[in-house]
Amino acid sequence: MRNIGYIAIGALVALAVMVARPRTLDTILQSRVLGEAALPRFADGTEKQNRTPEPQDLVKLFPDVVVRQWTPDTPAVAITFDDGPDNTYTPKILDILARHGVRATFFLIGQAAEKHPEVVARIVNEGHAIGNHTYFHSNMSRMAPWQVLLDLRKAQGVFKRLVGQAPAVVRPPYGALDPPAVEAVGREGFKVVLWTIDSLDWWGLPKEQIIKNVVPALKSGAIVLHHSSGGPEEDLTGTLEALPEIVRTLKDQGYRFLTVPEVLDEIARQGKALKRPVSAPVPAPAAPPGPGPGSPAPRSPTPTPTPAPSSPAPAPVPAPAPTPGPTPPEAAAPGPAPSPGVSPGQAPPIA
Repeated sequence: MRNIGYIAIGALVALAVMVARPRTLDTILQSRVLGEAALPRFADGTEKQNRTPEPQDLVKLFPDVVVRQWTPDTPAVAITFDDGPDNTYTPKILDILARHGVRATFFLIGQAAEKHPEVVARIVNEGHAIGNHTYFHSNMSRMAPWQVLLDLRKAQGVFKRLVGQAPAVVRPPYGALDPPAVEAVGREGFKVVLWTIDSLDWWGLPKEQIIKNVVPALKSGAIVLHHSSGGPEEDLTGTLEALPEIVRTLKDQGYRFLTVPEVLDEIARQGKALKRPVSAPVPAPAAPPGPGPGSPAPRSPTPTPTPAPSSPAPAPVPAPAPTPGPTPPEAAAPGPAPSPGVSPGQAPPIA
C-alpha cells in the first residue's frame, strides 16, 4: 500500500508540474488529456502588472506574420482597442466613433464576448472589425505553443457562434509572444498585429496625458493602441475624453481611418506589386571590332535605298481625241516620187 501511495503522490506532482510549467513536459499527451484544464484563467493580473511600454519586436524575425505598422499610399492610420467588450466603456467608445464616422478594430477577449454578445454584434453591425485577443487573456509568452493555439481556437469558436466570423488577426495580451508561439500562430494562418503608438491609457491616465502620448507621435501607417475595457480597478475615462480630440486632429490632417483587415489587404496589394515581373530592356547589338594594325580600313557598306512606300497606281488618263481639220494639199494627192539625185523641192533636169 505504501508503494501505491508514493506512486499516487508522484503522479499528482507530475500533473502539477504539467499545469504550472507546461514547457517542461510539452507533449501531445498533455494536449489531449488536459485540454482546457491547462489554460490559465486570467491569473496573470492587470496590464500594469504585466506590460512594459515597449513589447518585444518580432517583425524582423517574422516579417510575414507580425505587423506593427505599414506604408500606405496616402496618409492613413488604424485605431485599435483591446480587452473588450464590456457594458461600461465599449458602448461609449462606439458612440464616439459613430458620431465622427470612424471605423476601428476591436481585439476582443472570448470570455468577455460570451458575457456581452449584444456589444459584439453592435461592433460588427456598425462596420468595425474584430480581432482575437485570446479567450482567457493569458500571457502567451508563458504558454507552450499548443496551449496558445488551444486558447485562440476556443476564442474563434465564440466569435463564429456570435457573429458568424472568425477573425484572422491576433493580438497577444500584454503584447507578449515568443518566437515558438509566433511560428505556431503563423502556421495556423493568423497574422499577429501589434502597434506603433501606445496611448498608455491602461495606466488610467487623464485626457491630456493620453493626447500627449498619441498626437505628437502620429504618422502615416501608424497603428494606435487604446483599450475599450479593463480590469476591475482600471479607469478608462481618459480614453473617452481624449478620443474625440485625437480623431478630430487626424481628420484635420487628412488621414484615412482603416481597419486592421484593410491594412493587411493594402500590405498584400503592395507586396504583389513589388513581385510583379518587369520586362528587361533589349540590349543593343555589339559594334564590330575595329581594324587591327596594318589592316585596310573597312569599306562602308553601300546604303540600300529605302523604297518609297507603295501606293496604288493611279488609273491612266485617256488622251483627248484630235479635232478633225482641212486636209493639206500634199496629203490630198501625192505627186510622183523624186528621181534619184534630185533633192526634194528641186526641178527635175530636162531630157
